[in-house]
Amino acid sequence: MKCKLSNRQQTIILADVALLFTLCYLSLCFNNNIWTDEAFTIELLHSDFAGILKGTASDVHPPLYYLIAKCFTLVFGDSLLCLKLVSILPMTLCMTWGAYHIRRRFDFATALLFIVLLGVIPCTMEYAVQVRMYSWAIFFVTCMALWAYEAYLERKWRYFIGIALTSAAAAYTHYFAFVSVILIYGLLFLALAFGSPRELGKWLSATALSLLLFLPWMPYMRLQIKGVSKNYWIEEITGKTIKAFFPFLFDMDIPGTTAVWVGLLAVSLCLGVHMIVTGDRGADRERGMGVFSLMCLFVPIGTAVTGIVASALIRPVFIVRYLLPCMGLVALFLAIPLARYGREAVYPALLLFFLCAGLVDYKQSVYREYQWTHTAETEAFLAEHVGEQDIIAYNYESYKFIYDYYWSDDEKILWQGIDLDGNPYDTIWLLGTIYWPTPTDAYLAEHGWQKQFMGNYGIEHNDFKIYKITRR
Repeated sequence: MKCKLSNRQQTIILADVALLFTLCYLSLCFNNNIWTDEAFTIELLHSDFAGILKGTASDVHPPLYYLIAKCFTLVFGDSLLCLKLVSILPMTLCMTWGAYHIRRRFDFATALLFIVLLGVIPCTMEYAVQVRMYSWAIFFVTCMALWAYEAYLERKWRYFIGIALTSAAAAYTHYFAFVSVILIYGLLFLALAFGSPRELGKWLSATALSLLLFLPWMPYMRLQIKGVSKNYWIEEITGKTIKAFFPFLFDMDIPGTTAVWVGLLAVSLCLGVHMIVTGDRGADRERGMGVFSLMCLFVPIGTAVTGIVASALIRPVFIVRYLLPCMGLVALFLAIPLARYGREAVYPALLLFFLCAGLVDYKQSVYREYQWTHTAETEAFLAEHVGEQDIIAYNYESYKFIYDYYWSDDEKILWQGIDLDGNPYDTIWLLGTIYWPTPTDAYLAEHGWQKQFMGNYGIEHNDFKIYKITRR
């Protein structure tokens, strides 16, 4: 679709659309909800830089995201809002920086569609505001892919250096982003080998620089892989699990939306192949765009296949959210052929459809962030009822680090550590999860206590029943 807008008008529109999505993300941040992984992040950020490196080395992820977040907390404080803004920033950068390069290399229509698609893919809106590393991984992987395309076309050293830096950053952010990085390097190698073998020296230099930058962390990665191979929480991957990948990534609060997204992926695949085969409107350039769009799809597919195969050969290590680092490439894969073949009526219709989809997804995200959980209700209930001589008890020790965010050690205690015959509390407010048996009436009566069910409450994904336990 031809664009009659001036460069300045195009820039304003792209910036405004990126700002619109940024404001949407920002509006989802004004809550006090955290889930298990976010609680781990917050607890880890209470350490200094050395403690973060040590704590990350004993976990299963690389450290870069935590170090970035720590830097922000030193400047802006460690509030939950600040930490969520740290996650929003790379999404905004990906939209603006990515759109700049996409418009330059493709056109305005592709850049605009890329921003909209990245913003409305359902899983990205959910994870853009979580206190985790996924949005940074999206940014680094997308940057690397775009620079790889520039390096292939122009063969300039600065692009190969950009590849090396962003690939190392992605590897330091998430290990399945590292898998995506390896796949992009492999695709670039093939493209240069068949198209410009003289430039393979630059490819080798970029690869060597990436490995050199990641070398300090390799011993810790090896230990983490060894630990995961012995014991990990992920369940076995089955055909049913794989089938559920698409709803996780694309499902909205409207029946059939996953099928619509899968259909769009299929259409884009056909259009990309058509660009390669026909090469109309510019022959080699057109074919190159088609090849690049298909490569953008190959990376998430290859990442998923790698995770599934590793899970089958070693032990389950892959879940669908580990594909989130590739979502910028999915948006790019859709944007290139859809914008290229969009006519005057088709392109505006596509934009309208995706914006409507974004409104539905945004409504769903608002519900998820503000109404779906019982966090605010739980906090309000306990703030109103817990007296000075009362204590909050929890019966699942592994969730302590979640409860640490909401209550101090003076306000809470592990239920199994309470001596009912000698404790000084007037009332015990028990958060009873399904992971540990709730004390029976007979057991409590034996020790001179009684319980009263107060309702179903919870914090994000952690649901529990609250019991008021008082002396008889």
